[in-house]
Amino acid sequence: MTHSTASRTARIFLLLTVFTWAQIAFGALVRAKQAGLSCPDWPLCHGALVPNLKLTGVVYEYGHRVFAAIVSALYVLGAVVGWRAPELRRFRGLFVGLGALLLVQAVFGGLTVLLVDKSDGAARPATWTVVSHLLLGNTFGALALLTALRLREIDVPEPAPLRPPPPLTRALAGLWMACLVLQMVIGGSIAGSLQGLACAEFPTCNGGLWFPTLDGYTGVQILHRCNACLLVAVGWTLSWLLRHRGRLGLVANGLAWLILAQVGLGAMNVWSQLKPHVTTAHSLVAALLFSTTAVLAMELRRQPSATPAPLEREGH
Repeated sequence: MTHSTASRTARIFLLLTVFTWAQIAFGALVRAKQAGLSCPDWPLCHGALVPNLKLTGVVYEYGHRVFAAIVSALYVLGAVVGWRAPELRRFRGLFVGLGALLLVQAVFGGLTVLLVDKSDGAARPATWTVVSHLLLGNTFGALALLTALRLREIDVPEPAPLRPPPPLTRALAGLWMACLVLQMVIGGSIAGSLQGLACAEFPTCNGGLWFPTLDGYTGVQILHRCNACLLVAVGWTLSWLLRHRGRLGLVANGLAWLILAQVGLGAMNVWSQLKPHVTTAHSLVAALLFSTTAVLAMELRRQPSATPAPLEREGH
């Protein structure tokens, strides 16, 4: 096997991962600047391939599209390099799957422009397209990272673990994954509906209330905060249980610190009244959390199951 080909392809997909994270953060900046509809058409912008960048908000929305083109080009480069290597034939299905996901993501990017919600009087992208676009983008970034790690392991194989993880680890990891996806759906719906200040204070809500009425997006915000607390508890429990488990422990520890940083940025979002740079950082850390969770899932799959009882080993 030509290991240099696998390493080169892994580096391309790692670069693709980094650019995807940056693209997700860029999307948050577009929302924070309320520039999501500054290009009212798609795939062109004001009917032009290169629009007038002096129009309000166009530099953000058009920049987001240009960055998406860079992400697409990096994917094509990595897929072509990997596809042409016979020794990487088993990765071809993964390359095709990533390409299909990227195509669907591009379609949803267009839908966020073309499907406009005017129910509250102000034009904005439909919430369901924003949430779908966010989840698809994070899924693409996570799969790009897993692809890079798997390609790298051709040259640097990871030693097989000898001991099963502590009891309840897999259950807690499953709970973490479910809560994280729920958190991203809630966060996407809040951002898409422009309701980031439905609770304009932190940690209290609207007039110093610890237990406000849960009407409308106030209730959604409270659910978002409560779910964040659950993620902190589960993340740090996983970090403690896996603290001596090598790379798996490092991944769990990374999740624990990332979720603390994310909660802090969430609070800063409220305190700063949704300053664009804070909102952008909040989305970037969310992308890092999502991708690191995918690595956690991959590492857990490699762990041996619990050692069978003696009678089971003897076939009784």
